[in-house]
Amino acid sequence: MRIEKRWASCLAMGLFLLCAAGLAWLLWVETVPRQEPVRLTPAAVSGAPGLEGLYLHAGPLSLEYALPEQAGEPRPVLEIRGLHAAAELRLDGVSLQRFPAGSGNLYATLPADWGGSVLTLTLDKGAEDPEPSLYLTSGILIKEQTRADTSLRAFPAAVFGVVFLLTLGLFLFGWLEGTPPWPVLLLCAAALGQSAYFYLQNLSLSTLPPALYGLALSQSRALLFAAPPLYLLLGMKKRQKAFAPFAVLPALIYFVVAGFQTVVPSFSDAAYIGSVFFFTIAALLVCAVLEYRDGNPVFRFILPWLGVCAGTAAAVCIVSVVRTGALPPFLRMLLAAPIAWADTELFYWSSLLLALCFLESSAALIRRVARRETEIQMLSARENLTREQLAVVQESAAALGELRHDVKNHFLVLQNLSRAGEQERLDSYLCSLLSGVDAIPVLTCAPHPAINAVLTTMLARAQKQGVEVDCQSSVPKTLPFPDAELCTILMNLLQNALDANAQAPEGARKWLRVDLHIRGLHLYMGVENARFAPVDYDEKSGLCRTTKADKTAHGYGLKAVQAIARKYQSELLLDFSDGFFSAATALQAPDEPTALL
Repeated sequence: MRIEKRWASCLAMGLFLLCAAGLAWLLWVETVPRQEPVRLTPAAVSGAPGLEGLYLHAGPLSLEYALPEQAGEPRPVLEIRGLHAAAELRLDGVSLQRFPAGSGNLYATLPADWGGSVLTLTLDKGAEDPEPSLYLTSGILIKEQTRADTSLRAFPAAVFGVVFLLTLGLFLFGWLEGTPPWPVLLLCAAALGQSAYFYLQNLSLSTLPPALYGLALSQSRALLFAAPPLYLLLGMKKRQKAFAPFAVLPALIYFVVAGFQTVVPSFSDAAYIGSVFFFTIAALLVCAVLEYRDGNPVFRFILPWLGVCAGTAAAVCIVSVVRTGALPPFLRMLLAAPIAWADTELFYWSSLLLALCFLESSAALIRRVARRETEIQMLSARENLTREQLAVVQESAAALGELRHDVKNHFLVLQNLSRAGEQERLDSYLCSLLSGVDAIPVLTCAPHPAINAVLTTMLARAQKQGVEVDCQSSVPKTLPFPDAELCTILMNLLQNALDANAQAPEGARKWLRVDLHIRGLHLYMGVENARFAPVDYDEKSGLCRTTKADKTAHGYGLKAVQAIARKYQSELLLDFSDGFFSAATALQAPDEPTALL
């Protein structure tokens, strides 16, 4: 069974990695064109001081390009980018095509014998107009680039759309359970906004009015920048007041200034407004470290993953420096002008933070479900324990009632035997009475209520199975440990002891010893029992594997006991010498040194 589960886990992990690799390959193929157009460099410039001062030149301009010799597959299409002034295109001095002012990016078809010709572009360039760029391309490459540009925006829209659906599912699941995680709605809004951001870029510019189109794009980007810090703000325990200004104020500034820059003309002059979020990032990292130190589970999850991402980025930079002697081109561009590329940097940072917040919310949901299942199991165990305790009480009450009913007759018999001088018969009769008293289950084994409930129930079971019981319990009425954890330890150890005695052959002596006492600042809990079968010990975990047939439903008791022992700076010690089995631990009192005194 263990081998089958291991193979099933490996198979599931392999399928997951295969799907992830397939998705990464699909994204790479669909978003990166296989070919690049060939950029033409001017061979001669007229009307300008030279190529270096071409960008600042204003006035008539003539650019000559020497086309390469035609070889292989022809590229009869010329792509012109950044053309704002009226221009004329000539091939070997013959006019080929005229372009009106404001053409922007356009294409011109070259004749079949274009190889080796001289191409001339004449225009009246303005001072703020960019330098026109010419590329040799083809119809197939244009379609491929168009598809790649579309996919470059479609795939992120789909990814953010999936994140939106998953976060919405987390919220609805919690809402149906009666504990809706309201902060998750911030992640929903951010993911939905980014899905709309990339989707709108694939629409025609005439679909929406320019101001409304720009407003939608700006506000969706503002949601992405603001939502993850606000989500983490709500997850803080001690630093909410300190972090609140850094999370709320930059978000409001960006929402108003950057969000409405296409609607309010004066806001469009506020360049690099995204840099206000750099203060948010700095404050978030400081507060995250402090919250992590205080044991906040949100940041116990977030901060290590941020470290992993930072380490991965550093490794990529080291590899790039070793192989090429320089940082990756994109990183060099960001470092050269970090403020100018603030929105790009914030997009990647916020996307990473959004993904980590989503994973944290998923982990929190799993923890909540697991905690609820544990509580349900504990409540079920307590209910069964209560029922068995009630049965023991009823059994004891019934036995006491019978003895009370017969006590008068017993006294009369004893009196008559004593008067008659029948000493042997008197001793025999007294022994029979004592054996009847021993059959009554003990109602009090320990002053601690929870420990007493477990001991009376489990020892009553042992008595019914014919197990000799030796119980030594010297614990106070109150202990600084949760009742549920004490019951978990005792019930599992005693149940294992009863199961071991149940394997005894006919006529074998079955016994069980329980020892509970205070040793300094520790509560010692030990159980010893007879053993009649071999033990399957796992040296790696320090525990014994279950020998029962249904391993999926058993084998968790000692793991639970070990987890509780380690919680209180202890260990579960097992000893299985010939003929007996021993399990013991000593729980250290938490917090107060005098808790056990």
